[in-house]
Amino acid sequence: MTGDPNKLRPSDRAVHDWYRFVLSFPPHLVRDYVDRFGVGPADTVLDPFCGTGTTLVECKKLGVRSVGVEASPMAHFASAVKVDWQVRREELFDYADEVATAATAILERQGIDDLSRLLSSATAEARACRLPTFPPNERHCC
Repeated sequence: MTGDPNKLRPSDRAVHDWYRFVLSFPPHLVRDYVDRFGVGPADTVLDPFCGTGTTLVECKKLGVRSVGVEASPMAHFASAVKVDWQVRREELFDYADEVATAATAILERQGIDDLSRLLSSATAEARACRLPTFPPNERHCC
């Protein structure tokens, strides 16, 4: 492996980097142990103190079943979100539109025209920029 093994790989960031937990350990550690112990798809890994789910995520990426237990409500929530890869794209976009509409309405009631301010301060290149999208039927994984 090249680079510092204690730093997140770019492929790890989508799942592990959205919620940083001070007491967590690096994903490569789980990958190393799964490899060293010869754990495979026929096995199940138990993480009795799963925290924010590093072990659960890495097992899922490797096709290994896993079970995690966590007492902290915030850490439990983070781990549950990190292992739920069944995001419904259209629902996510619809919800993002609802949030944006509600936020814009609140700002407008406060006399703030946020969209105009953003567009007037952005460069022509930034305004023309569009986020990339995936084809609707193509599956992507971390």
